[in-house]
Amino acid sequence: MLRRLWDVLIAVLRGGDYMVTVYVTLIVKGYKTFAQVPVNLQPDVKTELAALDLGTDGKPLAPVA
Repeated sequence: MLRRLWDVLIAVLRGGDYMVTVYVTLIVKGYKTFAQVPVNLQPDVKTELAALDLGTDGKPLAPVA
């Protein structure tokens, strides 16, 4: 029981893919800035934003023609 609680606590503190998606969404919507993302999630958030052709400010990297 205690081991399971510990595993859940570690998973929550690490964040994981779910939290990356949450922070990407918050940045795109303008509710958070990249600087407000926890340091341990910043590389993954930056990667996801780049995959969407977005900068760390949530805006498109290149203007749409």
